Amino acid sequence: MLKKIFCLIVFSTAILTGCSSTQTVKETVTPSPLWESTYQQGELNGESLYDLLIAELAGHQQQYDISLEKYLKQAELTGDPGVIRRAARIAQFTKNSVALEKAARIWVKFEPESNEPQTLLVGMLIQQGKFSKALPFIDKALATDSHPILALLNSRASKMTSADAQAYLDVIIRQSKITPKNSDLWLTRGVFERHLNATEAALISFDKAIRYNPEAETAFVQKADLLKDAGRYKEALAVISQWLNKDPENKQLIILKVQTLYKADSPDAAVKHSQQLISDYSTDNQLHLYLALLALDFNRLDDSKNMLKTIFARTRDNTLHFYLGLIEEQQNNPELAIQHYLQVDRGNNILPSYNRSLALLGDAQDETRVNTIMENAINKHADLAPDLINLHADWLRSFGFNDKAISRLSEGVSAYPEHINLRYSRAMMRPPEEFPQSEIDFRFILEKEPDNAMALNALGYTLSLYTERYNEAYELLNRAIQIKPDDPAIMDSIGWVLFKLQRHEEALNYLIKAYKIYPDAEVGGHLIAVLVALNKRPKAQQIFTELSKKFPDSPHLPDAERALNAPL
Repeated sequence: MLKKIFCLIVFSTAILTGCSSTQTVKETVTPSPLWESTYQQGELNGESLYDLLIAELAGHQQQYDISLEKYLKQAELTGDPGVIRRAARIAQFTKNSVALEKAARIWVKFEPESNEPQTLLVGMLIQQGKFSKALPFIDKALATDSHPILALLNSRASKMTSADAQAYLDVIIRQSKITPKNSDLWLTRGVFERHLNATEAALISFDKAIRYNPEAETAFVQKADLLKDAGRYKEALAVISQWLNKDPENKQLIILKVQTLYKADSPDAAVKHSQQLISDYSTDNQLHLYLALLALDFNRLDDSKNMLKTIFARTRDNTLHFYLGLIEEQQNNPELAIQHYLQVDRGNNILPSYNRSLALLGDAQDETRVNTIMENAINKHADLAPDLINLHADWLRSFGFNDKAISRLSEGVSAYPEHINLRYSRAMMRPPEEFPQSEIDFRFILEKEPDNAMALNALGYTLSLYTERYNEAYELLNRAIQIKPDDPAIMDSIGWVLFKLQRHEEALNYLIKAYKIYPDAEVGGHLIAVLVALNKRPKAQQIFTELSKKFPDSPHLPDAERALNAPL
């Protein structure tokens, strides 16, 4: 009965919408319940009729949020497949993943034997990375149309934890016993086995995928790539040749062949093959660039340079200057490298180009030139001005021009008062006697971004260095460690503040963890101080000996030595 009346609703709505097509004023549909209703699955009541009419009218007026809300409500109350499907379709159309998951779960609840909602729910959960939530529904989803689900699993396998991957592999193994000649299942099985480092098992699975479908290109690619990664280059090249004999124009396999030749320590053959590809695909600039960068990765600098220059002669693409600069830098031609870097005028490598240019100007006497380069850069790339100012100030600071660096940052803050990184850099560069001004910058940042762990850590640590406001410092650092519990810098800071608060055992726990992750002289010095306070001098001496060997020129080593020799 419900399905027939639902069809009547939609039909009636179609008549209504035809009449309303001449309206020029868009009215807002506002739902208001007219009666109290009871619900029994499979039966329609007055509220259902009213809600579904409202939903259709709202959809016609593009008020999809109201339409979706009503359909979801009635889907859950009535359990009618038609209503549920409509709710799911609206959620899909509006790309509302939360509503789609809800609709799919309602669908599964009322039609547990239907495969369609299982497939819909599984696909959505896997796309969202909710692998463990999708697992209970995977068997039925694979029983319907396994190809799209398996393709999705292949693309997401590398993002899974080992535990999730093993759970899915168990399902796939079970399914491959049910349909042992399903090539897609064997391919997916191999992908998961590869992810779990079961190389031999994966190779067997890829072989079976190829046996049951000799046209399974992806299985050939996976097998060849796995053999390459396992260092079995001859076998990898044999698999690649096997496919290229059938499909000599396959770029993916051709590129894989070049990669494998480089890996197999046959760079001449790889370059020769690359040159042939460039000739065969004379207008494919993306392929040419990939081959040029592949040559660069394997230190064939002249070959890479020639390929890049060939592309540049045809395209006049200034982004290529970044890679030409890298090559000149590696060939110890700093001036030529700088000339290339400064010609990069678009793309993601503008800032890296200026950063590398400044790194090559490694003398305090280069200050005038650096100032000119950065002024020109800011004029050319106004949208990157704050980041460029930061780069400039950092160069000035690295050569001892601290006052000039802070002044440059202050100019930047005046021009871009809301820019967080400029204020952070200025706060970090100020000398100890100017800590009150630094605190103002840190407080500004935390007002804008209360969960900025980097600023919480910086303010908390500097409070412990330049004031005795240790409890306040601890509160800031405790917030920071909640946000980034595995950050060794924050562990070190909170350990140091706990030391200042005489909470030595707690400090030791943090500092041991920090030193294990990041064993530098500053963290080591803090750890030594705590060990001495706990009367564990032999361990402190051992750490100091390690630091002396690893960091003989570290400015933090004298602090570590003073901590070691501090009286109890």
